Amino acid sequence: MKFREEVQELFKKAGWYQGRNIQSVFDGIPRFKEFPDFLKEFLYEYGDLEVETYKYFEEDVTAYLNLKALKTGVYKINNYLDNPRYYGNMITFPIADYHLDVTILECDLEGNIYMSGDYPCLVSNDFKKGIEKVIMEDYSNTLEWNPEKKIWVQEY
Repeated sequence: MKFREEVQELFKKAGWYQGRNIQSVFDGIPRFKEFPDFLKEFLYEYGDLEVETYKYFEEDVTAYLNLKALKTGVYKINNYLDNPRYYGNMITFPIADYHLDVTILECDLEGNIYMSGDYPCLVSNDFKKGIEKVIMEDYSNTLEWNPEKKIWVQEY
């Protein structure tokens, strides 16, 4: 899985290299086999990295997308796979921790990318573009969950 040049460079800076495959690291995680194939493919190649997200200005706060969290047991995978999320009543899969906002990067079976912290956001309806948006600190067209209406809405 390849990303646009700026994102690929940030993965390289974090330790990614052509041909990287850490499948054995993830295949040993209980219930990982239930994750969707596109997510497994991504984690086999990019998992276990801590990626510094893009800084538009030198004085920007440094943020990290921690793709090591799943491997280290931070997430209770059984809870994810056995209990649908309150937003959208669907199963999501943990991908990474996002340090700046203390949020969890997740996806669903369709590849939608979510960030869940104090409140959930739908970052993208496309897995690859969603990963790129988070790493590039691009939250344009991000939707927030409206718990009263039980729908995704543009809040700003």
